[in-house]
Amino acid sequence: MDISEDDVTLIRVMKRYFETKAEVGALKAQLEAARRAAGAEIATFYDPRSNLEHADVIVRQEQLKRDMLRLMDWAEAWGRGETSGSAG
Repeated sequence: MDISEDDVTLIRVMKRYFETKAEVGALKAQLEAARRAAGAEIATFYDPRSNLEHADVIVRQEQLKRDMLRLMDWAEAWGRGETSGSAG
């Protein structure tokens, strides 16, 4: 079985996707536990402008979600034969 450079890149992209997904899940669990302990409403708690205590984690989680979308967009383009090279 021949594996091209693009195939190797896809494997790396998907590995990063699932690592990122796991980190998002861990942050979500951490934030949700903190929200429940505080008895805070979802909309208020997850607004980093009004929740300065957890703002860094909230922003990080959103960045990671955007990264996941970018990685999946690249993988979908690969599946359509529209990519070559690195996913960035």
